[in-house]
Amino acid sequence: MSGMPHQEALALCQRMMERAHAPYSGFHVGAAVLDDHGDLHGGCNVENAAYPLGSCAEANGIANMIAAGGRSVRAIWVMAKGQSLVTPCGGCRQKIREFASPDTPVFLCT
Repeated sequence: MSGMPHQEALALCQRMMERAHAPYSGFHVGAAVLDDHGDLHGGCNVENAAYPLGSCAEANGIANMIAAGGRSVRAIWVMAKGQSLVTPCGGCRQKIREFASPDTPVFLCT
């Protein structure tokens, strides 16, 4: 897709993935959210011993977008290590839907 900052988003996902707090699963996820102003916002997963009260990378990226003044998601990238692509959970799909349009791209990356 033209006009999308793919390289910057992938680099941000990588940085976020490295910052994830996943001492229980060892499963690090990073996300990058492109907002309506053209700014990128990162998020990483943060686990908690009281599973499932941790927070997902996608949700944290959206929260960071809102905190910075963004109001809608133009695109989102989700990255995890491994051979398989990781899809957003149901809760994150709902959060994405709240702030995105039906044609907003969700890029899954390894």
